[in-house]
Amino acid sequence: MKHFLETHQVKLTTIGPVFIGSGELLMKKEYILDRKKRRVSIVNPNKFFQFLKKQHKMDSYEQFILKENAPLHVWLKKQNISDSEIKQFLAYELDSGDIAELNKVKPVELFQKDLYGKPYIPGSSLKGAIRTALLGDDIYNNPELYGAESENIRNVEFKKRTSYLKKEINRVEQKFFFTKNRPETRRGDAVNDVMSGLRISDSKPLSVKDLTLCQKIDVHVKGNEKELSIVRECLKPGTEVQFIMTIDRTECKYTIEQIRQSINGFLKSYNELFLKSFSNGTLFEKDVIYLGGGVGFVSKTVTHPLLKDNPKRIQVVSEVVNNTLSKKAKIEHKHNQDRILGVSPHTCKLTQFDGGLYQMGACEIEIM
Repeated sequence: MKHFLETHQVKLTTIGPVFIGSGELLMKKEYILDRKKRRVSIVNPNKFFQFLKKQHKMDSYEQFILKENAPLHVWLKKQNISDSEIKQFLAYELDSGDIAELNKVKPVELFQKDLYGKPYIPGSSLKGAIRTALLGDDIYNNPELYGAESENIRNVEFKKRTSYLKKEINRVEQKFFFTKNRPETRRGDAVNDVMSGLRISDSKPLSVKDLTLCQKIDVHVKGNEKELSIVRECLKPGTEVQFIMTIDRTECKYTIEQIRQSINGFLKSYNELFLKSFSNGTLFEKDVIYLGGGVGFVSKTVTHPLLKDNPKRIQVVSEVVNNTLSKKAKIEHKHNQDRILGVSPHTCKLTQFDGGLYQMGACEIEIM
């Protein structure tokens, strides 16, 4: 059986900041902001509560949590807790130098970490991005094979935003990936998915020193920038991330070369159908994949490739995007203007680091 297994090293080098969310959100009473040093300190809860008990400050802290609206650093100052004492209960510190309006304390979305508190990227995140690239590239190069699916996207009836297009996209995926046709199974069963033979490990653990704080910035196709009140722990540009990819030749039909070609093909379609409309976007030519949260609708979906030859592509995509939003977001995002602006969505997802603008989630990928 081992003769059918191929093992490859995969190295990602982050070009822009990368956010893989843990689902945890730190509010202003859960981290310490130092405005002068433009630094955020993350508290270790266990050490913090041990410190509070030892200093007999639990009652005061409980009153602060229940009744006050101030951030944590204000309460610490009122309690005359020194910097040296604060260091006793910190988990780690992050630079926040590029966050606009630092005086407005914002919630912080945390990066995925292991049991030892080290950041890492789950293998499923990279596999999902590769899966999208394989499908998107095939659709882009063989549109005649997906005529019915393209028609379904154009004509689907809107019922519920949380499940909008789910059935239609599942049909596209089943057509491309679910081809094993095992006996006594349905086509959509996981055992028929050729990608079950491609496994990617979680990345090697990284260091919290590889993290920085980034603020989400939407850049309009006309060049206007809008800084959003979303702050995230992200991997810094230039961070190297290591994975192991295993391909079971008895289950997965894709070769490493096919995967590379699909990544580059999907990148080409992303540039051609979306990113070239933005003066702030960098049109990477090859070996770049977009990963994680905040990268935007287009790099995570195959809607644009499905509608490549449709003269109403931008209008249809704008309707698709609009139908996934709440009523409030529809009014705020104004995707009904996409057709006039000539691109959908009409904003590109960027962030700032070390004084420069970067595309969220862009990574150079090397498969060895």
